[in-house]
Amino acid sequence: MLHLKSARQSPGFTLVEILVVMAILASLSLVAIPWFVKIAQRNALKSAAREVQTTLLAARMKAVKRNLPVSVVIVSAAPPVELDTIEPNPPAPTPTHVPGRLILPAKAATLFATPNTAGGTLTFGGDGRVSNAPSPVATPAQFVLQGPVGAGTTNQIKIRAHSSGRIEVVTPTDWQ
Repeated sequence: MLHLKSARQSPGFTLVEILVVMAILASLSLVAIPWFVKIAQRNALKSAAREVQTTLLAARMKAVKRNLPVSVVIVSAAPPVELDTIEPNPPAPTPTHVPGRLILPAKAATLFATPNTAGGTLTFGGDGRVSNAPSPVATPAQFVLQGPVGAGTTNQIKIRAHSSGRIEVVTPTDWQ
């Protein structure tokens, strides 16, 4: 008789308790998964913007180092976005790497707007300034990257190249 009483008071869980816990976890995951997808898409867009900024800064540094103009050209604006750095008399490339070529992942971002310079090309002079800027007083030349964020909403990040040569990334204050 003592054996039956201890078997009834075992520390296990009932089927109803397990189902309630599983329902709570399922409802939490339905809320959390879309949030994590948005975070991943925002980070991919930010990373793509930093890559473009780094390419522009590298082109500017090459121009100053060699005291020659160096241009960043948009090869492809459609995904995957491709930017190419063109410099006069570049050093011989190694066979495994094309210097100055930037290819962004197709799902990271699309090029929404290009600089308002000749053909979307941005050229840095030997002094590090943007040599083909529309005018020194005008708004800076800018690349606008756009990333998908879900059902029809998109975020945009601007990479601005000021006529002085300063490169800045402007992230949105209200992410969608």
